[in-house]
Amino acid sequence: MARRRVEDASELNVIPVMSLIVHLIPMLLLSVRFVSLSQVPAQGPVVPSSPAPSTEAFAEQEQRVVSVVITPEGFVVGGSNAADPRIPCLGPCTPDTYDYASLNRAMVSAKRLHPTEKRVVLAPAPSIPYDVLVRVMEASRARAEGGEPLFPTPLIAAGAL
Repeated sequence: MARRRVEDASELNVIPVMSLIVHLIPMLLLSVRFVSLSQVPAQGPVVPSSPAPSTEAFAEQEQRVVSVVITPEGFVVGGSNAADPRIPCLGPCTPDTYDYASLNRAMVSAKRLHPTEKRVVLAPAPSIPYDVLVRVMEASRARAEGGEPLFPTPLIAAGAL
């Protein structure tokens, strides 16, 4: 018994597929625009030929770097050669009660010790609000007596505390 073939004369609708391709290609091209590939040059570990620095040499090196550690209790200034590097808040620590005037005086003292230094390392705790960080940058960049900025290049240490 032979079966008879039934031919269907309907057309294939490719418009949805074409629409998908027409919309997909520009999106892929846009996403390629924002992808950047880079290579970070890295070397293997190097064994130092000299012994580790002594505690005194490490403390001396630490005094050459001007730094401001911003904590929830106030500031800790390094490199100003102050007897007590801590500058506590004027009251309960809020963005308005940090002692920015004392910080500026400590920055002037650090500039006298390091007249050629242009950088200050800022190390904020993770809980420090952004406006405190901005005010610390302003206090460390303020103009000295000679009209030149104290430390015009602030470096922010990520994940400091």
